[in-house]
Amino acid sequence: MNLGEAYLDHYERYLGSFASDFHARFEHEGVTVQLLDFAGAMQDTHVLASLGLTHYQDVLGEVVEVIVPVSELDDVVVNAVAASLTFLLNLRVTVPEVSYLRHLHRSVPEFAERYGKVAFAFTEPYPFPDSFAQLALSKSASVGKVRMGFFLSEAEVRMVEREGFDVLSTLFEEQQVDAIDLQRPSVV
Repeated sequence: MNLGEAYLDHYERYLGSFASDFHARFEHEGVTVQLLDFAGAMQDTHVLASLGLTHYQDVLGEVVEVIVPVSELDDVVVNAVAASLTFLLNLRVTVPEVSYLRHLHRSVPEFAERYGKVAFAFTEPYPFPDSFAQLALSKSASVGKVRMGFFLSEAEVRMVEREGFDVLSTLFEEQQVDAIDLQRPSVV
């Protein structure tokens, strides 16, 4: 079983079936990365899941794919997710080195204007069981990882820069704000 098949099996085990009528992809350095929509994985949410980032394990520092739960889905949202993952690949840094990517005001201004979000952040996939974050890879002793992406406002980015990501996470919890909701107000 190759990495793509292993991740697809993992996604389907935890997220159910992906929408066969949804097709989104982007290319980076000649390799295609797909975005699959697992619309039934969470109530009132689309879970976009990458398939193909594993081709970049040397660049990203680990065997990893990214899921992005969003409260609504259209071409602008898909473009924001694809632009964020492309930006990550262009930076040539490992996922653990990055807490957020501030670029959406430049790369997908329509998204930034519509939702007031300018950055893409990475975290553990908290709405899912802990076992979802890792999968055993049969051909090696290594472990594949699943990271989660979500979007931040400019004020939230400034807070992360000043006080760290843990402080922002605490605000989300204290204010009971769902980071997945694209229409949510900034917690700062």
